[in-house]
Amino acid sequence: MTISIIIPIYNVEQYIEECLFSVASQLNPGAHVECILVDDCSPDRSMDIVNEFVANYHGNVLFRVLRHEVNRGVSAARNTGIKAATGEYVLFVDADDYLFEHCLAEMLKGLGLCPEADVVQMNSLWLGGAPYSKRNGSVVLSSKADRLRALVSYAVHVNPWNRLVKRTLLLRHGLFFAEGIVFEDYLWSYRLMAAASHVVVMPQVTYYYRPVPTSIMHSRDNRLYRTAHSWDVILTTMLGMKGNIRGCLLVNVLSRLLEIKGMESQQPCTERETEAVRSLQTKLLGAVCHCKRPLLMLFALTVLTPFRYVYSLSVVRRNYHKLERGLLELELMADRLAW
Repeated sequence: MTISIIIPIYNVEQYIEECLFSVASQLNPGAHVECILVDDCSPDRSMDIVNEFVANYHGNVLFRVLRHEVNRGVSAARNTGIKAATGEYVLFVDADDYLFEHCLAEMLKGLGLCPEADVVQMNSLWLGGAPYSKRNGSVVLSSKADRLRALVSYAVHVNPWNRLVKRTLLLRHGLFFAEGIVFEDYLWSYRLMAAASHVVVMPQVTYYYRPVPTSIMHSRDNRLYRTAHSWDVILTTMLGMKGNIRGCLLVNVLSRLLEIKGMESQQPCTERETEAVRSLQTKLLGAVCHCKRPLLMLFALTVLTPFRYVYSLSVVRRNYHKLERGLLELELMADRLAW
C-alpha cells in the first residue's frame, strides 16, 4: 500500500513546519508514504522552511518538491500533485493544517472495513475544539443517493482534505479541481461522491483544520464577483450531471445566493458584479421553476425583494440552519421519488 500526500505551498510560513512534522510523525502508518509539496510561487519564507526541513529529514517518508513557474492557485497545485502522485491513494492536506499522529493508521482501518472503498472519510477537529461530525460509528455509503445526501446535508464536509481517495478513480473520471474559481472544493467533492462506488465514513478525529483568511476572499475587489461567478460555474456543471439530487443541490445554492445578496446590499457594486449576481439568480430560479416543487419554490422567493426582508426577523435568523436542514430532508425525499 502506498499513499501520496499532496500539500500546496503558498504564504504559510507560520504553519508549514508544524504541518510537515505531522506528516513525518505518523505512528504505524502501515503504508509507504510520499509527500508531494507543490510550491505555487510562494512569496514568503515558506519554501525556505520546506527546503530546510526536507534537507534535514531522515525517515521513511519520501518528500518530493515540485514548483510552478507562476502562481496558479490551490486548485492547480492540487492538480499538479495528482498528476505527479504514484500512490494507490491520495490524501490532500492544507499547509496551514496538520494531521494527528494516528491519521494514516486510522484511515487504513477504514479500508479494512471495506477493502473496495474508493474513499475513506475521517472526522476533523475545527478551531475551537469541536469535531465536525458527532457520528459515533462508522458507515459505508454504497449508493449514490446516500453519498450525495451525506455531502449536501453536511454529514460529510465538502473540503477535500482528511480523506483517502483512490488515485485511479481520480484519473479515470478526470476528477481534477476547477481552476479560476473559489469554492472549487464543493464542486470537486460533489463529482467525487457521484463517481465513487463505496465511501467509508469514520468518526475518529484525525485532522486539525485551521481556518485562515485568504487574500482572495477578503479582497473587496474580488470577493463579490468571484463568489457569484464561481457558484454560477458550479451550478451549471452540477445541473449538467446525470442522476444528481437536484432538489438538495438547489437548496444549497439558494443559501449561498442569499449570502451573496446580503453582500450586494451592504456595498456599492460595479456593473460586472451586478451582472454576475443577476446571472446566478436567473439560472438558479429557472432551475427551481423547472423542478416544480412547492416548498423549494417558496424558499426561492426569499431571494427576491420584498420577500427577502423575512430574514430581518430575529426568529428566522436564529433558526435559519434548522429550516435549511429541514428543507434539505424534504427535498431529499422528493429526489428519491424522482429516481
